[in-house]
Amino acid sequence: MSIGGGVRARLARVFSAQLYNQIATMGVQLALVPLLLHTWGAGRYGTWLLLSAIPTYLTLSDFGFTFIAKNEMVMQVAAGRRNEARRTFQSIFVLLAVATPVLLALAIALVWLCDVSRVLSLGSFPVTEARIVLMLLLGNIILYQFQLLVSAGIRCENRAASESSWAASARVGEGFAIALVALSGGSLVAVALATVANRFLFSIASYAWMRRRTPWLALGTRAADRAEIRRLLHPALGYMLMPFSQALLIQGPVLVLGALAGPVQVVVFSTSRTLARVGTAATNMVNNTVVTEYSARAGLGDGVGFARLFRLHLGISAVAIAIYSGAILLLDTPLMHIFTHGKVAIVEPFFAIMVGAVAAEMLWTAMFTPISAINRHVAVTHWLLGASVVGLGLCWLLAHHTGLAGAATALMAVHCAMIAICMVVGRAGRIGGGGVMTVPAVPVMDVGAAGEGEFYVV
Repeated sequence: MSIGGGVRARLARVFSAQLYNQIATMGVQLALVPLLLHTWGAGRYGTWLLLSAIPTYLTLSDFGFTFIAKNEMVMQVAAGRRNEARRTFQSIFVLLAVATPVLLALAIALVWLCDVSRVLSLGSFPVTEARIVLMLLLGNIILYQFQLLVSAGIRCENRAASESSWAASARVGEGFAIALVALSGGSLVAVALATVANRFLFSIASYAWMRRRTPWLALGTRAADRAEIRRLLHPALGYMLMPFSQALLIQGPVLVLGALAGPVQVVVFSTSRTLARVGTAATNMVNNTVVTEYSARAGLGDGVGFARLFRLHLGISAVAIAIYSGAILLLDTPLMHIFTHGKVAIVEPFFAIMVGAVAAEMLWTAMFTPISAINRHVAVTHWLLGASVVGLGLCWLLAHHTGLAGAATALMAVHCAMIAICMVVGRAGRIGGGGVMTVPAVPVMDVGAAGEGEFYVV
């Protein structure tokens, strides 16, 4: 049996919004590079990259609490428990309101006390200006966490498409702000200030939009609860292990190969991995498209609908992975020639093993999506961290004897292990089998014209 037409239409809207998000992110990045190089020159642009590298990475990530809140609130609202959703929302708001100023103060103190120019190799760039830029960009990170909380409020009534559209529009706005200030001759401080102003304006605008469509939900402290914060702490910390583990898997092999084989092999490894991972953007879009629907099915207690969605999701992912892997292996030489202008060649069997590792990664992340959507991810993230550490040791051992192929084999071993782990955790939670969901079934709520933000059992 297939999923219902209402869900298919909602998923189509979410996928379109995810596509817009991807296009916006890539478009801004591709457009700003030549513009800023032409306007600033290589030296000043390089300084901006050095100053914004870590803050930019952090503004593309979630510290854990808002991700957990999104899943919880979708399940709570779908189950008709708006009071609990309000409590989750305001509890996270209080947590951010208390924690982020402290973290910001510590970060500013660190920036002001350390020799920024020496640490970041900024040369003759003024130290005071560098510190101000960093402080503004750190402030942007804090604003981003509140914007993510607003996104949880937008998503909670199953408006994932609107959430993605607001996020993408904020990125486009930031790109335009940076470009306008740079073209007008503004300093790096002015550019950093423009990014903060853009984040603030989009946060206010998205919150106003949320309040009009979800009037029962608002920022505040009345419904906040310490017990709720403690309840969300464990899954939030578990989710935070994901980016750390992924950083080990991404940067670890590069460092290992650099120590064992030198910079030439590092270039071959990095460029080959980048080419092999091109397809992960598409599978990530699919995963992000269905994650909210998983939470909604769980909130409704609709185990049958959850299982149907899982089978559809996994089937589409498996077919897409197989087609992509075959195509990239068939066209690897001409694609690498185009990608590197002939400066890097395909090395076999290393590249084939790397494609296999990427395929395994794409598959287990698809399997992980329903687990994370109902906040059952803690065990998986712990296993991922352990597998990443073991995999890094295996990478050193194998790369020492077989070079590039050994490093790729270690990565494949980690990702294959994660497939098995997701299967075990998913089976324990009866994910995909139409079994017991995390919250009890309740009558369908808000039945009306089929549209985004309404829940139906299908």
